[in-house]
Amino acid sequence: MNEKNSKTLRDALARLREYEAPASTWDAIAAGLEPVLADKLPTYAPAAGVWNAISREMEQADEAIAQRRMAKERSLPLRKLAGIAAAVTLLITVGLGLNYELQTRQTVSVAYSQEVAPAKNIADWELDEKSFNYAISEIEVRNEPALNTLGLELDELTEASNEIKAMLVSYGENDPSLTRQLGKIERDRSDVYRRIIVEL
Repeated sequence: MNEKNSKTLRDALARLREYEAPASTWDAIAAGLEPVLADKLPTYAPAAGVWNAISREMEQADEAIAQRRMAKERSLPLRKLAGIAAAVTLLITVGLGLNYELQTRQTVSVAYSQEVAPAKNIADWELDEKSFNYAISEIEVRNEPALNTLGLELDELTEASNEIKAMLVSYGENDPSLTRQLGKIERDRSDVYRRIIVEL
């Protein structure tokens, strides 16, 4: 049934004030629900004919399902044959396409060669060692304070040079920072060597 004045009714309901129910009300409602309604209802045993009718209907439904399944299975071989034919056609088409592509594909050959790496540019730092050793032996023979100071400086630079050379062996001779450090040390050694020669 349609309400004729639904808008007026909605407006009137919206204007009504809301009230909170006291807590005791909910306890009374819960107590009123005891015992459960199912406990109050009487139990009835249906007549035997009811169960027999239900059983017959279920058997008829099972028979109808079996008949539909058999009808489907009879029509299924045609579908299977059509599916197999489609799959075979697809495989033949793909095979022919691949065969054509393989026949028309250009062959690519790869050629490679080995090139000799350029020889490492290893600096020979040992060329002047005989001159340095001669200067050190002369300093020890003369035993003068100025020469001794220059000799100590030369010893320290030689020790630093040997450490850098050991690092070059350990980390590779292509380390540019170590090579720069060794070059600076060798320049300082040459400078000290010149000063020693002047003093000698």
